[in-house]
Amino acid sequence: MPDKLKILQLSPRFPFPADDGGKIGIANILKQFAVQGAEVTFFSLYEEEIPSEVLNHIKEFAEPVLIKHSIQNTPARLFKSFFTREPLFIFKHRSNEIYSTLKKLLQEKKFDVIHTDHSSMAPLGLYAKSLINKPLGLRLHNIEWLIWQRYADVLPVNSLKRKMVHRQANLLRKAEVDYYSRADVCFAITEPDKERATAMSPTANVVVAGAGINPEEWMPDRTIRRNPNELILATTYHWVHNVDALKWFIEKVLPIVKEKIPEIRLTLLGKEAPEWLGNYSRLGVELVGYVPEVQPFFNKANINIAPLFVGAGVRIKILEAMAMELPVVASPVAAEGISAGEKDGLFICRDEYQFANTIIRLCLDFEKARKAGESARKYAVENFSWKRNVGIMLEEYRKLVNGRL
Repeated sequence: MPDKLKILQLSPRFPFPADDGGKIGIANILKQFAVQGAEVTFFSLYEEEIPSEVLNHIKEFAEPVLIKHSIQNTPARLFKSFFTREPLFIFKHRSNEIYSTLKKLLQEKKFDVIHTDHSSMAPLGLYAKSLINKPLGLRLHNIEWLIWQRYADVLPVNSLKRKMVHRQANLLRKAEVDYYSRADVCFAITEPDKERATAMSPTANVVVAGAGINPEEWMPDRTIRRNPNELILATTYHWVHNVDALKWFIEKVLPIVKEKIPEIRLTLLGKEAPEWLGNYSRLGVELVGYVPEVQPFFNKANINIAPLFVGAGVRIKILEAMAMELPVVASPVAAEGISAGEKDGLFICRDEYQFANTIIRLCLDFEKARKAGESARKYAVENFSWKRNVGIMLEEYRKLVNGRL
């Protein structure tokens, strides 16, 4: 095996700034590959222009190869999705330029391992493997077809949109079955995702390498006084499921809480928030918007909320909130993959009444909320670490390069 593992990392999106869960995952995998001694070439699609200081930052860890390519669901792509048996989620990440640029790169540089982030990049990874015959790893940030299926399930019965989304879920499931079996190793983010992946592709080599946090980056400042009546949520608003869940929380849960606690406040962080959120100031909603660092706001709040009804994998932002000593009140889907309970500061609620009553209880008993927050940090730090989980990936890659699998 070479002294330095040479990794080609294929990403569907440029992960800096790392301001949502998907980008956080890709960015930390990239950084830990480099920190733990690998030589990384980072091949990534991007949509918005990248500032020079951000490019300089990534060059500290990898050689970037960047392709400008939009993955928006355009009318043309949506129309095509009705007539092709290839999932929209897959074919929108493809172009002749992407493949030709990758082929040229593989002719110019040698690699020991091909690492792909998300199923959307699996076809590109398989193409690279066909050209250089090197081990291919697929990072399952999510079981993607399951997200589409859960989305279909919440749409109106017999609606055209439900039928379309359900069809896409089925097509994506078939594609992922194929990808999992053809990769040399698949890295699932949770044990439940490993079970799902192996049920789909029994011959697949699936290893759990979870998500994580960097504890030193998520250190609460205990000198700052928290507001007992402040809830907080940091999210991305371009994903429709986050917005739908937030709207549900504001309209169904917050009025119940406000009736008992008139001073309740919900602070919302994140870019591209819909303007209609400003209509809920009467309920105590404060829209802050994008901030470069969320930690100062997390230091002031008492409870983190995580309502979500469509999704899969692990919500990294829940782990970050827990590390900041915030108890988290979450839906079962939002908490999936985090095997914590109330003793660990994670309160799982299934309807608006459970959500509201849990929040009321924690707001009225500030000491209980603070003890729950301390337990939350202890749990997050002890169980989730990027260093450990990326180390698992690197060890599997070294085994493959040495021919031990």
